[in-house]
Amino acid sequence: MLDKFQWKKWILPLVIGIVLWLLTPLKPADISVPAWHLFAIFVATIAACITKPLPMMATTLIAVVIATVTGIFNMKEVAAGFGNSVAWMVAMCMFLAAGFIKSGLGKRIAYIFVRTFGKSTLGLAYALSAVETVLAIGIPSNNARVNGIMYPIIDGLSREMGSDPEKGTQRKLGSFLVFNEYEINNVTSGMFLTGLAGNMVALGLAKTQGVEISWMQWFLAAIVPGVISLLVVPFLLYKIYPPEIKQTPNAHAWADKKLAELGKMTPAEKIMSVVFILAILLWLIGSHIGIDATETSFIAVVLLLITGVINVKDILNESFAWNILTWLSIIMLMSKKLMTLGFFPWFSKTLGAGLKGVNWVLVLVILWLVYFYLHYLFPSVSTQISALFAGFLSIALGAGVPKIMAALMLAMCGTVYLSTSTYSAGPAAMVSSTGYISNKDFWKLSAIIGVVFNIIWLGGGLLWTKVIGYW
Repeated sequence: MLDKFQWKKWILPLVIGIVLWLLTPLKPADISVPAWHLFAIFVATIAACITKPLPMMATTLIAVVIATVTGIFNMKEVAAGFGNSVAWMVAMCMFLAAGFIKSGLGKRIAYIFVRTFGKSTLGLAYALSAVETVLAIGIPSNNARVNGIMYPIIDGLSREMGSDPEKGTQRKLGSFLVFNEYEINNVTSGMFLTGLAGNMVALGLAKTQGVEISWMQWFLAAIVPGVISLLVVPFLLYKIYPPEIKQTPNAHAWADKKLAELGKMTPAEKIMSVVFILAILLWLIGSHIGIDATETSFIAVVLLLITGVINVKDILNESFAWNILTWLSIIMLMSKKLMTLGFFPWFSKTLGAGLKGVNWVLVLVILWLVYFYLHYLFPSVSTQISALFAGFLSIALGAGVPKIMAALMLAMCGTVYLSTSTYSAGPAAMVSSTGYISNKDFWKLSAIIGVVFNIIWLGGGLLWTKVIGYW
């Protein structure tokens, strides 16, 4: 049986691609014909990633075939594109995340934090925020952290405390904890390069324009705005969206019960702990001993395979990892070719000339805010990054924004802009449908926290990066 042909969703990408292709005679004189044709294919591909007549992997495969048939690429270039180190790093981190979930280590960490710090509701929120932070170092899927680990724990704890959406008692405890987890997840996604696949997608695209940023450089830039956000968000939500239950003395007994059910730490959890710590150390100091972030992720996954924490079947079952490996490799291949053919340099130079004389800090602030609020139009992180990041980066570079600042700030904006809509990413869609948070509250609270994030990550981020010498 054939899959249904989504012809309506093909209309916009085809119209955009064909019209741009036919406008070749009117292209700017400084752009070559192959560069313009690839631009037409690239824009049509991004449009298809938004309308989604097919999954992104299929869409990008179609695009690269068209670009190859029309002579823009040859097959050697296409084959080499699938060796992209950033794309493989994303995939390896997804496999590392599978080890976290399969071993049960993530749940154990959460229960320990709840038992230790969960005497009050606010203390419980901070404890769960700390767990989310630890998990974000090695789990680049915000979906996996929220949906797979944190939400089930928060849901179970809330119901244990008598806070149940089905009984209309969600505001007792669950609403506050669930929304806090959602916003803290946005924070931790930005604190570490490996906290969100989108971070690596953005920096992969930056690399095609000659900007390279290490795991440690990202961490140093994000640590201060990240820690400030971790301290501010739970307290602010406690004040503007207060839980009815202020003290949670039963949380300790509940966590003890859950830990008893888990039993003693298994060999898989012990090995996962050691590999995780090793990965963190290598991400921090690896560049000084000749081991980059991608190699670190490979080492970690190989150790998990050798020791049996995960197996080949687990890796093959990680469909999202293989999906992102394919489409990211192709998107980056096309972006790099646009750079080689001179399109992005022309774009950067042309738009940069229009901003001549404007202070680069002001340019970066405007680009950040526009990039942030445009996320109301996009249904996923990766779609917006694929569609806009390269162009926004070109504008920033053309306006004289220091390379590291342009790439870092726009990439980090791609995590905190998740505090916008109920469709901003997978966790938003899931959390907003649990019954703990009304649709009205979700939109209102997201807008408020979004403003707070802009103050902390944009304002505070610029000040902090000045202190550490990034500009």
